[in-house]
Amino acid sequence: MGKRKKEFPGFLLSAGLIFCLLLPCQAEVIKLKGGAQVKGSILKQDHSTVILDLGYDVLRIPRSEILDIIKDSEIDTQKKSKPRGKTSTRRHGLYTTGSMEEASTVESVSIFAPAVVVVRSPGGLGSGFFINKDGYLVTNFHVIQGQKHISVTRFKKSGAEFKRIIHKKVRIVALDPFHDLAVLQVEASLDPSFRPPVFSDDKEPVMGEKIFVIGNPLGLERTVTEGVISHTSRNFAGKLYLQVDASVNPGNSGGPLFNSRGQVIGVINMGIRSMQGLNFAIPVDHVKFVLDHIDAFAYDESNPLSGYVYSPPPPKPKKSVGSKK
Repeated sequence: MGKRKKEFPGFLLSAGLIFCLLLPCQAEVIKLKGGAQVKGSILKQDHSTVILDLGYDVLRIPRSEILDIIKDSEIDTQKKSKPRGKTSTRRHGLYTTGSMEEASTVESVSIFAPAVVVVRSPGGLGSGFFINKDGYLVTNFHVIQGQKHISVTRFKKSGAEFKRIIHKKVRIVALDPFHDLAVLQVEASLDPSFRPPVFSDDKEPVMGEKIFVIGNPLGLERTVTEGVISHTSRNFAGKLYLQVDASVNPGNSGGPLFNSRGQVIGVINMGIRSMQGLNFAIPVDHVKFVLDHIDAFAYDESNPLSGYVYSPPPPKPKKSVGSKK
């Protein structure tokens, strides 16, 4: 009995040590510049490096690559206190900017897909998206170039299906051929429950950031594709574009480019047909500039770059045989 009494405290100490080792450690979530997140326990950190315990391995992360470090418990508290998808917005004339929480593509598509439309003309079709409840929408200039008979098709969710609504009275509001942008307006009020997309605020896109596109490639309505930002500043003919690897095809032109928070960060306008995953979008800052100075880009029927078709003059008549020179 005496021997057992001497061993018991040692057993209790060992059991207590094992119990302590099995307790979950306080984890942190490290947000990286490329958009990725790493979760683990910080073993050591200084001004240049953070050493993270992943449970099965140890990861050394340079401070220069870290955007933020958040405790896992704080994230759980934020999720409980604030519902996903809630926004803090600010109205700027025709459009709205704001901040939005991270959300899955499924969640964002369910909210903002009804804002994406099909823009048709005798010359073809493209995509576009409403920017407010007053019927204003943005598309590419080349989608309506040389055309004046334009229709806009939107999709309203009714129960388990989408109802197709075609607007044939469409007004050309503004044109910016240089940046390949056009602003239209349907002559009909949208539903009070309609939720227009939110433009991103002043935060710049980051290479590697997740994005998704909603459009109508080859007329296949409401097509969603995902990818990342491959580059944030490609220069073509003095204009900067966002390069993305999301699948884009003819018909996607004029459609919105969203980030992982559901904010519009650009407008799809071109891709290289012979290459896969090499597509480009107009940064949303250019769209904001046109909308902020819409009077300067106002549609003018007398402007040869407007939506009207100007027939070429008749050819010069040929001289008949035997005529004097």
